[in-house]
Amino acid sequence: MIKLTRRTLLVGASALMAAGTVSFRALAASRTYHALLVACTEYPALPQRNWLIGPKNDAGLVHEYLLKNVPDPVRFAPENVTLLAKDVPGAQGLPTHAAIKTALADLAAKVQRDDFVYLHLSGHGAQQPERVKGDETDGLDEIFLPVDIERWINRDAGVPNALVDNEIGDALDAIRDKGAFVWAVFDCCHSGTATRAVDVDDELDRKVEFADLVGGDEAARAAAIKTYEDTVASTSRGLDENGQRKPAFNLTPTGGEPITRGKLVAFYAAQTVETTPEMPLPKGTVDAPRFGLFTFTILSKLAENPNVTYRQLGQAVLQQYSADSRTRPTPLFEGELDARVFGTDRTDAVMQWPVIVKNGEASIGAGLLHRLTPGSKLAILPSALSSLSDAVGYLEVESAKNLESRVKPVEFDKKPALEMADIPANAYARVAEIAVDYKLAVARPAATKGLETETALVNSVLDGLSAARETGFTIELVDPGKSAELRFAVMRENAIASADKNATDKPALWFLPASGDVTLRDGGRPPLIIIHPDDRQKLVDATARNLRTIFRATGLSRLAAASDYKPEDEDVQFQVKRRDKDGLEPLRASVVPRVSPGDEVHVLAKNSSDQLVDINVLYVGSDYSITHIVAERLAPRAMLKEGLLAFTDTSFGMERMIAVLTEAPPGSEKEDLSFLAQDGVASMTRGIGPASFSDMLADIGMAPSTRSVMRLADKSGPKGAVMIFPMETVPRA
Repeated sequence: MIKLTRRTLLVGASALMAAGTVSFRALAASRTYHALLVACTEYPALPQRNWLIGPKNDAGLVHEYLLKNVPDPVRFAPENVTLLAKDVPGAQGLPTHAAIKTALADLAAKVQRDDFVYLHLSGHGAQQPERVKGDETDGLDEIFLPVDIERWINRDAGVPNALVDNEIGDALDAIRDKGAFVWAVFDCCHSGTATRAVDVDDELDRKVEFADLVGGDEAARAAAIKTYEDTVASTSRGLDENGQRKPAFNLTPTGGEPITRGKLVAFYAAQTVETTPEMPLPKGTVDAPRFGLFTFTILSKLAENPNVTYRQLGQAVLQQYSADSRTRPTPLFEGELDARVFGTDRTDAVMQWPVIVKNGEASIGAGLLHRLTPGSKLAILPSALSSLSDAVGYLEVESAKNLESRVKPVEFDKKPALEMADIPANAYARVAEIAVDYKLAVARPAATKGLETETALVNSVLDGLSAARETGFTIELVDPGKSAELRFAVMRENAIASADKNATDKPALWFLPASGDVTLRDGGRPPLIIIHPDDRQKLVDATARNLRTIFRATGLSRLAAASDYKPEDEDVQFQVKRRDKDGLEPLRASVVPRVSPGDEVHVLAKNSSDQLVDINVLYVGSDYSITHIVAERLAPRAMLKEGLLAFTDTSFGMERMIAVLTEAPPGSEKEDLSFLAQDGVASMTRGIGPASFSDMLADIGMAPSTRSVMRLADKSGPKGAVMIFPMETVPRA
């Protein structure tokens, strides 16, 4: 059952506490928290184009978070955190194969029952033909590459000094056999099948092609590469026997386990046929360092709300990817997902931190990871238990690092700016408003040889649409390859490497995701518009229509993180009925299932509160179309149970079910979001500065010129929540 239990909408099934178990605080005081952080950047055996930058920043960020920002009473003592990296403060050595294996063996030797172990691997992953035939269903070993790997010479040896999936699994089993809980994060990828149609500046995939790993003479290299390619061509890669995604490393058991063995949770940045990038983060920050997208997103969601389950955290990561228009990669999460991260208590997270005043300056222990940016407003409260109405003044963020911000008193909400000396001792700073920037960053198409006329026409149309008013969307045009949520490309379909033999040769404007990938496999096909150079208005109308629907789809995803609603009594569950199977299977928010034409989605929603609640369900297709499925008002104790839709063969790719819950004041009209459907355009106008969650929903249709802001202290309007359930539609086999 998916339960909404957090203001920040980290939605998932709650961990069950068995009767008579030791309290969390008592357990945390008696257990030891260990961590092993591995960051591989420079690979002497590989060409420098394969070297990375982000892993050392990943390790530094995780290291700082574990030592300074984990919730009380969790404590990672410095002597229990092993860091293997180059050029990272606190590192104990290079992440060689021997050093990693030794560190894992040391952990297995010293952990005790109920201890906690965090493992983080950042670097390159790859695949190689399995060394032991029959060991892998797809004939390939997934491997992680320490910095001292050597070139692949023969199948029996594999890539020398690589960490093979079974090797990692055995090391973790040795730790778990001592009764310790293990959380392993793998920010690497192993292979990719998508075609990147446009170049993206500052993004680098964390994977190495097998050809770059092969040594020997020309004949030996050719034979090795052919062996690998033949293996790839003969298997169904990345999927299990049920057609669902499978993780890169086989770490969790499929059968029974001794009850004395410690539990395991594993987070993977991508499925085995996808790549995962590193890039400058946070987006929009000048001179931002490079991080792994997966690592940074995990840490940012943990910083916002550390008191969550692993399932809730995984769902939050998927939700953030959706908000950033990331259709790929598809992170995977497995293991004891309903346990709480670090074993924390189930408590409501409050975005507040002690105010530190020193030498006439004020700072707080929160920053960019907590979604604080210069200009963010925070209420000054006398204590951690004070309500927002007790605010004695306000602070504004002057500058922010990932885990720290410098703040200053400001005049806000009819309260004058305090003098620094008047900030109460032991005061807390609490987030006072939530802002959502709906503006869509759009990258222009790069010049394409032979299509110069069409590209110039597209850029002219984009200039006009960007300057126009009342279009139903707000966009910011950036140069080709720059950071963007949507990318344009002008090309012919038959010029794409993975195109069908019947692909058209007509010039078209392609609407691509942030990664710049164009995926034509499994029936997928990005939106496109055939360009007729002699009919400019047709291109204007079609581009505006697509931008309008894309703007609304991304707006809903971004709003998912902008709610102060705490509907502990509202249960929402989506269920999938397979065409060829009886019964319903739950659609968990932390998993991206694969569905096919004829499968159905059902909803089960229950209002256990004493308040009226409106529920809207929308479906966002891979072509960014929005279908409004249902709008219902649930009376207290009422339930909604019905089939919503059956999948068809009209579109394939990454798609989303979106549930919007809104608190309904007595006497109010039912919240109906049908105006967000593709053919619906809001006709009303109003001022900027919404007072409620409902107004923020309206802003998605209105395309405000500035970001929407909802004051958390304002209780005059209904509050609400957005839940996103991603899924992948594929043709039926």
